[in-house]
Formats: sequence, C-alpha cells, structure tokens
Amino acid sequence: MPATTLQGLAPSRAIARPDIPHAVRGRFRRIKTALTGLMLGLYFLTPWLRWERGEGLPGQAVLFDLPGRRLLVFGLEFWPQDLPIAVGMLVFGAMALFFATTLAGRVWCGFACPQTVWSDLFFAVDRLIVRLVGKGASERRLRTLAWVLLALATGVGFTAYFIDAPSLPGLLLTGQAPAIAYATVLVLTGTTWLLAAYARERVCLHMCPWPRFQAALLDRQSLVVTYQDGRGEPRGRRRTPLRPDLAQPAPAAPAAPALMGLVAQAVAFSAPAPSPSLRGDCIDCTRCVTVCPTGVDIRRGLQMGCIGCGLCIDACNEVMVKLDRPEGLIRFDVESAPRRSFLAPPRVDWLRPKALAFGLAALLALGFSGYGMATLAQVSVHVEPQRNPPFVQLSDGSVRNDYALRLAHRRAGLARVVLHAEGLEGALLRLGTQDLPAADVVRVAIGSDRTLDERLLVVLPARAAPSGRRDVTVVVSEADTGEELARIPTYFWGPER
Repeated sequence: MPATTLQGLAPSRAIARPDIPHAVRGRFRRIKTALTGLMLGLYFLTPWLRWERGEGLPGQAVLFDLPGRRLLVFGLEFWPQDLPIAVGMLVFGAMALFFATTLAGRVWCGFACPQTVWSDLFFAVDRLIVRLVGKGASERRLRTLAWVLLALATGVGFTAYFIDAPSLPGLLLTGQAPAIAYATVLVLTGTTWLLAAYARERVCLHMCPWPRFQAALLDRQSLVVTYQDGRGEPRGRRRTPLRPDLAQPAPAAPAAPALMGLVAQAVAFSAPAPSPSLRGDCIDCTRCVTVCPTGVDIRRGLQMGCIGCGLCIDACNEVMVKLDRPEGLIRFDVESAPRRSFLAPPRVDWLRPKALAFGLAALLALGFSGYGMATLAQVSVHVEPQRNPPFVQLSDGSVRNDYALRLAHRRAGLARVVLHAEGLEGALLRLGTQDLPAADVVRVAIGSDRTLDERLLVVLPARAAPSGRRDVTVVVSEADTGEELARIPTYFWGPER
C-alpha cells in the first residue's frame, strides 16, 4: 500500500527499499566516515599500544588484568575498590548522552553507537563487493566470507583487551590460549555476525530501548531531522511546474507590528492548498529513503526509527543542487520553527533548563571521577586479626596474635617495605613464611606484581601482654627512604586476668 503524505496531500508512490542502503556524499556522510574510522581504529589498535611499567609488569597500555584484579590504563592502575570512579564515569556518560539528545536528538545513535558503527562498516563492505563482482552467487559468497572475517576480527580485538595483544594470535592458533579466551572470541564473533550482518536496522527498530527513552528527553527546541513539508509539498515530477511562491521568492517585507504579524500569519495558513497541477521542491525521487540505514521515510515526520544520522539530508541536498534549488528541504531543525519560514536558518535555544540540568550533572560526575583519579591511594594495606583463636600463649608465656597482611601498591620503584607496631611496648614482629627470629621491625620484599599476601605474627612478652583487648597501629614505611606509606589501626588480644 502506498504511503500517505502529510497534510492529506496526494499519496506517495510505492518505495522499493534496497537490501543495501545506497551510498551518498555530503557533510554528514563525511562526519560519519571520520567518526567510524576513528572509533574502529581506537577499538582495534588500542590493545597494541605499549606502556613501560617496570620489570614483571604488563607492557600493554590498556589491559583488564583479571588475574591481578586490576585495570591498567596507560599510567593509571585501578583496583576493585576504585569502583566509585567507574560509577562516576558511567553517570557522566549517561548525563552527556541525555544532554546531547536534548539538544540534537539521536546523534549518538546516528554517529557513535557501536551498532551504527559496525553496521556502517558492513554496509560499506557490501557495497564494495557488489561494485567489484556485481550481484549473484559470487557476491553472496564473498559477502558471507567478509562478514565472518570482520566478526572474527571483532572477537579477537575484544579479547586482546584481556590478554597481551601481540601474543594473543599465536596463543589462539597454537591452542595455548585459555579456554575462556576461545569462548570470548566465539561469543563476540557470533553476536557481531548476527547483529551487524543480519539484524542491522532491526536492532535500532525493535531491540534497542533507547528510542523509547528519547521521547522523554526531546522537546520542541531539540534539533531533529525534519522534512520541510511547507516547501516540499505537493510532490510531483520534475517536469511539473513549480509553485509560484517557490519559483519567485517574495522580497523581504519590512517589520510589522506584532498584531499585524499575527493577522498575516493567520491569512497565510488559511490560504487554499496549492493546485495539484503544481509541485513543491520534492520530486518524490525517494533518494532520502534509499540511503537511510533504517529505511525511514522522513517525509512522514519524526519517527522512532530515525537515528539522526543526516544521510537523508545529504541525499536530498544532492538532488536540490541538480534541480538548481536551495538546499535544506530536509535538514536539522526544531519542531517549534514557524512552518512558513522554511528558507530561514533554524534558530535553537541552547540555554534551556533541561539541557542545562543534564550538562551540569555530567560536569559534576566528571569532576567527581577526576577528583577520585587525582587522589588515588598509592599504597593499600589491610591488616585483619585472625580470631580463631584470638591469641596463642607460647611455652615461654609470651602472647602471639596472628594477622592477615595484604598490601598492594601502584608506585614505581617500590620493592621493599618496613613494618613496625605502635602502641605495644616490646612488640616483636615476623612473617609466617620466614624462619627469621621476631624483631621490632620486619622488612618485606614485594613481588613484581606489586602485591603482597602474608601472615603477620606479633608477639608480646608475658609481662607486657595486655588483659583483654588493646589498640595497636601497624605502620608501613618504604625501606629505602623511610617514607611512611600507611598507618593501619587494629587491636591485640591478651589473656584475661
């Protein structure tokens, strides 16, 4: 059934939507190409960047080190207890997305969403193959092969964020990679192949929840892709005469009082519809539909399937240039724009309460995460008393308490630390893995992975042992410089007297 046009005008002819969206040239296509190349380059090349951290540490610039329970990002190292920083960044991303949507509609979906980026890549490969071999069996086989290779590269690229990228291909090919690596590659390959090669626009139309949310974020001042129906209707073939008001633009009128302006506007909107023997600027070439990655006919108005990529704008502008007509029949505009000012540039009110609120929330979240990263603790030490039993009385009458000592640091060059106890006169310390006698200070060597997990023993002579619980502080200092790194309050148990 042919689609019905706006304002009760003549129905549009049936549109045969192509399997592969047509190529188009223009400003928005160049922006999409640049952003797609940038994001794909970041995705595939980032794991191959190197960063020198010292002997025994990973040399990959960005690495999710699951065995070490840390995330390495260039010179930064994040631990599980740094989760609030990640939460702040997630809130920043969400608020920035809300801010962008309030201002300019679904620009995230049209230019930066991973589904859009990968679908755009697959569309480009499909068009290239059709151009090289034409339609037919060879084209279908080559497209399938290209899809599988791109999906496999995506899966391997994702896995490279968790295993050293230069060694990953060799490990996968020789069967030496962990089983979880093969599972990750297979899952990412399968999902990429399904979503980018087959589902494509169906993800945007039916699977993604974001189009349902955007209605609450858009308002009448949001920039969205808009068809100027006052200029384009009624549609007609190119040889049909153009409406006189379009063929002969009226000169600019002098400013009129507000009341006269309202009267003139009412008269203009009450004027009879143009004659069917005349046409607007739209020649119903359907070029705007055939280039759309989701198959939306923007001439029907703003729809949930429109991702705001602007490719229909580029396509329509190409046609307008060939017709020697002004560009902008389809353009980014605000819904509140006067309907008969279709040749005037859109006027956007950027300082709106909703946009300002989202922008301020995004800045606050970014500031919170930035402060957290600037004040990251360089050394983390935990000393936990072992309560079963709370103390041990040795044969010479001295009392011993056992503690679980865990240390992790992100300081370059820190290889040894010194521990001593404050608040317990005569306290002697030693490590459970050392055969050395207890002393008032104990030196500990830290492994190349910057972590330490030891059993700390604190012994008090019988005469100095407290009755019940007494507070104590374990002090950790750097062995070479004596700089104090941490003070951990804990307690020491002695026999009740």
